Amino acid sequence: MMLVVIGLMCSMRAAALDTSTTMVTVGDSVSIKLKTIIAYGLPTLWVETNDGVEPTCEYVYPPAGSVGATINAEKVPGRLVMFQRLNGGDSIIYDSGDYEKNVSGMTIKVRGNTSAMASKKPYKIKLQKKFDLLMRGNDSIYKDKEWALMKDEYLFYTTGLLVSQQVGMIWNPANCYVNVIINGSYRGLYMLCETVKRNPDCRLNVDKLSGYIFESDPYWWNEPVYVNSVMSPIFNYTFKYPDDEDITEEQVAYMQGVVSAYEASITDGTYPELIDVRSFAAWCLVHDIMGTMDGGGANRYYCKYDSTGESKIVMPLIWDLDMAERAQNVWSRCHTEQMTDLFENTNKAFVNEYVKLWCQIRSSIVADVKSGLAAFRSTENGTGAVKSCILDNLVWGRNLQMDNYISNHGIWMTNRCAWLDSKIMAMHVPNDVDVDGNVSIDDVTALIDMLLSGNDMITGDIDGDGKVTIDDVTRLIDLLLA
Repeated sequence: MMLVVIGLMCSMRAAALDTSTTMVTVGDSVSIKLKTIIAYGLPTLWVETNDGVEPTCEYVYPPAGSVGATINAEKVPGRLVMFQRLNGGDSIIYDSGDYEKNVSGMTIKVRGNTSAMASKKPYKIKLQKKFDLLMRGNDSIYKDKEWALMKDEYLFYTTGLLVSQQVGMIWNPANCYVNVIINGSYRGLYMLCETVKRNPDCRLNVDKLSGYIFESDPYWWNEPVYVNSVMSPIFNYTFKYPDDEDITEEQVAYMQGVVSAYEASITDGTYPELIDVRSFAAWCLVHDIMGTMDGGGANRYYCKYDSTGESKIVMPLIWDLDMAERAQNVWSRCHTEQMTDLFENTNKAFVNEYVKLWCQIRSSIVADVKSGLAAFRSTENGTGAVKSCILDNLVWGRNLQMDNYISNHGIWMTNRCAWLDSKIMAMHVPNDVDVDGNVSIDDVTALIDMLLSGNDMITGDIDGDGKVTIDDVTRLIDLLLA
């Protein structure tokens, strides 16, 4: 994270916040100086709400025939100041100012569904003026109003994003770890993360007038606008873009037609005409690698970039991994529940793409995740996160040791991927180099291209000697002629 000191934004009130004398409560019986928390090395978010109002939520439960308890939460206005230890001193790197709608300040509210029912709450921050809270050095590109504070102490999302990058998901939300203080009370270690929304510069670039971001949502019954699913009516579709208050009846009717046609195409096997098959396969593969057992669908977000016939439905990102690493020697629930109709479809385009993606990463995914976690651990943000577990443990009564989780993720991933490999490669048609489900002269062409590019996959090892050479071309031609 590139740090930029926002000196002009520091008001007299913020400047007067003396980090060496300001005390912060940590848990029930500990009080420490603000500068001590900043010294742990992470950006520190100091949130002051108007009149000290606590962000809370109301739990709501589904009507008959629906699933999924969730929350209703009110936005609480206030001010956000971010501190960072720079050159031995405590610097204010961002100050939102006092709350004035559409001018300055911010609102904060509890976010999430079942995750919000835990004692440690996730939050959503909405700035009144766009800014890049991740301080990446180019505010004109990365600025936005909406940011999430997510719980990721066990590194499920951090690990999942590494897998997502290797699989080639379209968008991987940027993030960093922070310490959070609300109204003088330390709340814990959080991941500050981009939210799922339209932002043509750095998030999801759907067309402003005719694009859509939507979700297969078990909590649709708690939303004012949705469209119906025939395949799975407990997972109707809700909207992330356009906003509920902005979307028109015509747009809702259009999207009802889109999702109805999409679901029908899965039934009749014509789905490649309407969906980006690779993104669907990648989404499922990430959850299979991570062993996700989320019964609520694991946040299935979709995009339709515009309303033209050429615009297919895309699954652009991974979001919810709270229930990761629960499946060791079984498929993820995303595989057996959310994607069953595609795996069992008479049209094998999805299965072939899923196998192809695995073949491209199978020899490197474990090492890439291990090295990615090691690289994270060596960064200033990683070091600060590991140290800050001490504070988080004081508040939440745990014995969180992030270093142990970094090591254990590698062990878990090794065992998980060994099981996956045996299952996924059993789906692969022998000698099918291009993984299209058929063995033909096209596979010879694909094998030659593989040799020329040096980008070999296990599917090119026709003679089974553990490497891809010209001998495999000869062997494949012999097989085809026979």
